[in-house]
Amino acid sequence: MAATQSTVFRFGPCELDEARRSLRAHGKEIKLQPRVFDLLCYLVRHRERVVGKEELLDALWPGTIVVDNALQRIVSLARAALANVGLDNAVRTYSRHGYRFCHEDCADDQADEAAPAPDVVSASEGAPSANQPLCAAREALERNDWAAACQSYAAADAVAPLSCEDVEQWARAAISAGEGPSVVAVLERTVAQRDAAGDPLGAVRATVLLVQIRIDSKQAVIARGLLQRASRYLEGYTNVAERGHYAWMASRMALGGGDAALALAMADEACAIGRSLRNADLECLGLAYRGHALMAQGDVARGLSEQEEAAALIGLGGVRGWVAGWVLCSILYAARHRCDWLRAAQFTEAYLEWSRSCSMPAFPGTCRLHRAAVLGVQGALEHAAKEVRAAATLLANIAPWAEGDAFCVLGDIQVSHGDFAGAEASFRQAHALGWDPQPGLARLHLMTGRYELARRGLESALEAADWTLRERRGQLLCLLVHAAIGSGDAERAREAVKVLQSDPQMLNTEALKAMHCEAVAALALHDGDVKLAIQRLRQAVRRWRETGSPVGEAEARIRLAECLVTDRDASGTEMELHAIDSHLSTLAVAHEKRLTLVREAMLALG
Repeated sequence: MAATQSTVFRFGPCELDEARRSLRAHGKEIKLQPRVFDLLCYLVRHRERVVGKEELLDALWPGTIVVDNALQRIVSLARAALANVGLDNAVRTYSRHGYRFCHEDCADDQADEAAPAPDVVSASEGAPSANQPLCAAREALERNDWAAACQSYAAADAVAPLSCEDVEQWARAAISAGEGPSVVAVLERTVAQRDAAGDPLGAVRATVLLVQIRIDSKQAVIARGLLQRASRYLEGYTNVAERGHYAWMASRMALGGGDAALALAMADEACAIGRSLRNADLECLGLAYRGHALMAQGDVARGLSEQEEAAALIGLGGVRGWVAGWVLCSILYAARHRCDWLRAAQFTEAYLEWSRSCSMPAFPGTCRLHRAAVLGVQGALEHAAKEVRAAATLLANIAPWAEGDAFCVLGDIQVSHGDFAGAEASFRQAHALGWDPQPGLARLHLMTGRYELARRGLESALEAADWTLRERRGQLLCLLVHAAIGSGDAERAREAVKVLQSDPQMLNTEALKAMHCEAVAALALHDGDVKLAIQRLRQAVRRWRETGSPVGEAEARIRLAECLVTDRDASGTEMELHAIDSHLSTLAVAHEKRLTLVREAMLALG
């Protein structure tokens, strides 16, 4: 491309005659507003560089103060005119810098021996061709190397503006790599281009990706505005994939806002569109969020069924990698919040197996956090703490919305390890980051004898609209029984037990059934029915063992030993202490004072 004083430029099917102020394509005149024509001429004349916004304002409105929107408007009009003749990406935006005309075969009528563009090296000289970064990006994407894909996409975009499809792939890679904010500017550029070109569905795709990035960056207000804008683009469109992707993202936002009914309606729509279009990605996402919404409404059995079907879709193939990773992580999240540790452990293994089969990085971001929670329940406390600290550091950079959850998990692990001061600090940090630290904080208060604090926190959590707390309702009520008895309100404990028994769906995991047995035992012991308490605690021990949770088993055995001492059963007490000492000693450290009292009482029995 040689810079000349010629007033005629040719690029693609176009001829731009500066002297005659005409733009023609395929021999036909394209009508442009005067300043749109001036803008195009200026960018084409200075095509070897990025032209700053201030320079363009001075050139187009000399001596006049105008708002920045005026420049954006004529840039959009220029893009729209060029898009109509197949030059969608000829005018490129450089965020915070300006604009550049980028078309490789642009030449003027005196430039028969035009030199190559400054940023395009001739392949005959042995240098890489201009499209090699793009090829490298696509290859990296194929092997799920998201970081390398992002780097290559950025390099390719610097050579020539990427197509909308490549921008979308870049954005997906960036979100998967935790680099979503790095593609905000290019996505915004794409939305503007698609809007100006009269392509509302292309604008929707880029806008929904922006919504996802803004949600992950804890920018809910901006995300809501973008989602509303996406709905405008979709006016008149019903059974299209873009509508389905809008719907599942709207379902996610509704869940975050506590509106389970709206979340279910939008997930229904995503699922229906997926099935109608035979789009496995949409159906899978719709099923996963139907599951979340149903469980938030208390219909746990149906919710689990929906998520199991989503997992089956992944196992049968046909679902893209980012969808599979997102859905499996989402299922782990739900299982963890419901104390469904058997399911969580199985899906952790399924996630690992799937990651290996498709060369995806195992347990990135939030999935690593869920795995740490599973490890903590399984008693691998040191390993779990290491995992969750690494996850917290990662999430602070790539998904700050979930950083508070990492401190909730860390607090739970520290409670199990007997590090009560550390646990309190972690729960405080979770609260500071916007997460409700219940029920972990209540468990800490119970273990340190602060029953009234535990009760207040649990009552508040039970009244909250937060969907994650609603999924934990069974666990909250079980703990409330202990807190109410400890604070002297046995009637409130009875009410909590009645609520638990009135809705079997709140107790449909082995861990929750074990907690319920312990709660009933605590109330029975308060009422003087030691035999019933012993019976229920033995059931709790068995259920914790079936769950695969030595952490829960250790606490249940200590409660059982306390009851056996009260019942003056020295032999039974000794058996429980032996089980703790031989298999659960490292997990009983948090209950050291209670164990000491049991041992002393057993000695007194003779």
